[in-house]
Amino acid sequence: MHPACSIRQSTRITGLICLSLVASVAVAQPPEEIAAQIESLSSDSYLRRENATEWLLNAGPAAIDPLVEVLERGDLETTQRAIRILHAIAVNSPIIEGERGQPKLATRDPNTPDPWETLLQLSTMGGSRGERATMAVEEITQVRRVQTVQTLSLQGALIGIQEFVYGARKELASVVEISDAFQGDDSLLQLLRWVDKIEYARVEGSAIRPDVLRGVVQMPDLKTLSLLYGELDEETLKVIGDLSSIDHLEFRYVTLNDEMLDSVAKLPIRISLTLNGTDVTKDRVEALRQTLPGLKIEYKFGGFLGVRCNDTLNECIIQSVVDGSGAQAAGLRTGDVIISADGNTIKRFADLQAVINTHTPGESLEIGYRRNRVEFQTKAKLGKMTEP
Repeated sequence: MHPACSIRQSTRITGLICLSLVASVAVAQPPEEIAAQIESLSSDSYLRRENATEWLLNAGPAAIDPLVEVLERGDLETTQRAIRILHAIAVNSPIIEGERGQPKLATRDPNTPDPWETLLQLSTMGGSRGERATMAVEEITQVRRVQTVQTLSLQGALIGIQEFVYGARKELASVVEISDAFQGDDSLLQLLRWVDKIEYARVEGSAIRPDVLRGVVQMPDLKTLSLLYGELDEETLKVIGDLSSIDHLEFRYVTLNDEMLDSVAKLPIRISLTLNGTDVTKDRVEALRQTLPGLKIEYKFGGFLGVRCNDTLNECIIQSVVDGSGAQAAGLRTGDVIISADGNTIKRFADLQAVINTHTPGESLEIGYRRNRVEFQTKAKLGKMTEP
């Protein structure tokens, strides 16, 4: 027995890890020999069953279809062994190839069955085969997820807990971020299909391109997507359209115009669309609201003051000031109460945001505020909203 097997027997499907160590390269075998070994899986001899199991693993993808067929018998012992072999073949199938410093997505022969897709299909079925296939799928997903995070992180992608800003909201969440720092081959981002349980993704700068988005839209639990500070084209929008649905979509400081908004209107957005600092006109946004009355559309000219406020007793009290922002340069501090902006009375943070949203970066905003019961006036130059 391989030494690793003696310490890994606690695996939910006994022997899965051990089987994956037996062979790494499939050996071509004639169909009649495969059929004979399949029959041996239900032999009364334990040794014969074990030998057949190892032999079929070495046969690789050529054994997949015959293994699926034998599952129809419903024999518990045979079912267990067949799923074990399919699992091991899937684990032995590489997802990355190429030099260590310049990995690429592994290619597979389209003429051979895919063990992963086979297990996925089996997991939807009832009975013992469905249960065991589901267990195998879960274990493979965990392994592939770790591989993906490690590989993409080494290439400059950020995958992990970060502050995610969407519209006027900010929260700490698990995020996938692809920016100019990503130096890997775009094909590697197809591995994001293995990164489950992450709902947020942002793509920034020159990374806003079709091949990058083709990977990002593979994320199985993606619900919120932000595109920031880059060039946008129709091909990229078409890639987003490949999603079955997206809850929240944000375009922030990207080259989106009225003509392209027609393509945005066709995207499968379920809840909200944010347009911040784009070239889309107000009239075109109003027309879109009429076309899609069930979609919440946030439209902002892109100006950013740099304060967050608490609403207490109808007062907009500054909770925090962003370092390097126009608010900080204008002398605003935590605890100040903003009472007016551009001559408009401010009672709540939403009032302030409504005024700011009508200004573009570089414009100035007249701010009235109260500090220690004394009222002051200042002028703040608006900038662009940045990620934390």
